[in-house]
Formats: sequence, structure tokens, C-alpha cells
Amino acid sequence: MVLGALLASLLFLQLAPVDVALDPGHSRADVGAVGGGLAEYRLTLDLAHRVEARLEDAHLSVRLTREDDQPLTNLVNGLDNGEIQAEQEARIAAGGPARIFVSLHFNGGPAALHGTETYYNPERGSDTSADFALASALQRDVVQALAEEVGYPSLDRGVKSDLSAGKPYGHFFSLRGPEPSALVENLFLSNANDAAALRDDATLDALADGCAQGILEYFAGLD
Repeated sequence: MVLGALLASLLFLQLAPVDVALDPGHSRADVGAVGGGLAEYRLTLDLAHRVEARLEDAHLSVRLTREDDQPLTNLVNGLDNGEIQAEQEARIAAGGPARIFVSLHFNGGPAALHGTETYYNPERGSDTSADFALASALQRDVVQALAEEVGYPSLDRGVKSDLSAGKPYGHFFSLRGPEPSALVENLFLSNANDAAALRDDATLDALADGCAQGILEYFAGLD
């Protein structure tokens, strides 16, 4: 793992800075949530490309941490914290120097759970007010876009600390990079209604609009 971290650091230093490092969560090796005939690792890449296009139209530079279904490391066991940490450190490195890091996900759990929630890491650095501001903008605009664009009343599950949720590890390792970071859980694949909504292409467009608008709103607040 030490060698992998060193190589990741070298990759990070070699990349040109961008405005947004956009991380499509999971991969073929750790598929994430599934439900309704959908798989998280595929949806996140689809969503990331839609968000990327919108941000580039707004003249922001964007780098995706992955461009295909493969992991960036020799990830075999998606439940092993050591392997997951190495994968997420590689994702942060692949995102390179950036003003912000945003990880896109879809949720899973008991079938009754539904809605949208966004996480930030309150212990990422000495001042994580920017992380909270980023997470808040993303959460607000994603929920609003779902309601206004497709009439889907997604439950607003709020902005949460990744530590208070009992998940200090797993994919939340992606919130431990050098820049303000947030992780959006866009609806539950394990919920029949959320999954059905996600089979409509218009829902993915609404999510992309919400994520892009949240990022633009965050940057506007810095001016």
C-alpha cells in the first residue's frame, strides 16, 4: 500500500489543476448498490458525464477519476477496508489538483429508505466550512431539480457528517483529499420508487442539472 500511495502522489503532482475533480463512485470490481435492474457503478459514470458536460458549458475545467468500468487499483474484495482505501486514494490522485472534489453515488439499504443525502468530512482539515458549504449547495439543488424538472418529490435527507453515519470508511475515504469535498447519494436503488424514477432518462438529466448547479452555486459563493 505504501508503494501505491507513492505512485498516486506522483500522479497527482503530474496533472494540471482543474476546477472540479468528479468521481463516479464504484466500478465493476465493487459494483455498489443494485436494484430495479440498475447498477450503481454504471449509473454514476453516466451521471458524471452529464455533469461534466454541463460544467464545461459553464466554462469550468473538469477531470473524471475514471472513464470506464474498471477500478484504478487491483481491487478484488469490495468489502475490504484496506483495498477500498487504496482505491479511493487512487481516485483522489486521478482527480489531480482541483478546487473541489465531488463524488457521485446512488444509495442502497432497506427497501423502505428513499431520498437524497449528501456527506462531507468534518475532520478533513482545520477548517471544513467550505466542505459543508459545497455539500449544502449540492443537496439543496439536487432535491430542487428533481422536484421542479421531473416532479419527483425526493425526500430531503439532509447534509450529514460521514463520521456520524457510522461509515467512517468504505467509499467515504474519498472525502479525505486535500481539497473541499462532498459525496452525493442520489436516490436509493434499493427503493422501488426511486429505482423506477432512475429508469427515466429525464431523472438523470435532472440529477445532473442539480449537481452542476450546486457546484456553480458553491463557486459563486466564493466571489
